[in-house]
Amino acid sequence: MRALVRLVPLLICVACGQKVETAAPAPDCDSSVMKCGYQPPGLSTLPTGGNEGGASSGSNDASTLTGQVLEYGDDFFDRGTAFMGMAMVSASGQAAARVSGNYDGTSFQIDGALRSATNWFLVVPADTNAGVLPTITPIDTRTITTQMLSVGAARAQDVLGIYQLSLASTELSADRAQIVLHVVDSQGHGVSGVLAAFTAELVAYRVQASWIQNQASGTDDSGLIFLGNVMASSVLSTVTVPLSGTMLNARVDAMVMAGAVTVVTAEVTP
Repeated sequence: MRALVRLVPLLICVACGQKVETAAPAPDCDSSVMKCGYQPPGLSTLPTGGNEGGASSGSNDASTLTGQVLEYGDDFFDRGTAFMGMAMVSASGQAAARVSGNYDGTSFQIDGALRSATNWFLVVPADTNAGVLPTITPIDTRTITTQMLSVGAARAQDVLGIYQLSLASTELSADRAQIVLHVVDSQGHGVSGVLAAFTAELVAYRVQASWIQNQASGTDDSGLIFLGNVMASSVLSTVTVPLSGTMLNARVDAMVMAGAVTVVTAEVTP
């Protein structure tokens, strides 16, 4: 039986909110001293493919988008606080083009971004020593109007921590891509027992407070899978991750790029 897979765009609201139930509690957020974010349960249909420009099928309408970059706070990669450094933020535009804007530590503006069910955003920090890695996330831009959207940036220490906790025999490579896949049900809860049949130097599943290589039982109730050092080129391209176990014959399409971390949340319903 083929499972229905929906991509959950990573749209982090600029306000303290409730974390997905499967995630470990994060430190309390004091909105008087920092900006806090969370991942809401909004859904969009998974695209069947993409192109090297990172565009997916959907509306041809383009608009101006404003937003901020949030630095993920842990290896759940689902909430964070405002990134204080500078970065270039790009998104899919018309005719498979990439459109971009500068993030100045407070906000960015992108002109000509596609209104699409799945628009792949890329954050590239200006300072390679800023502690965050280039990060790719999908966002549903169809309903965004005047509010600021937020895109995530993964911390290097959290990615490196997965390699260390999983006792990986390989090291993080700047020439490969990294994928964080969060498999959830229609209620946004992590799905246990999911396996990823994908070629990567490291395939690890979050188990309790650690990460385990090639876990025979698949995901725990966090639904988190990490695919490390995936073959990728220097431009955005699409890979397909087949899923098995609890969800038979499902697949997730993701955009990857060498040196970048892709964070994708997918709803999987049998």
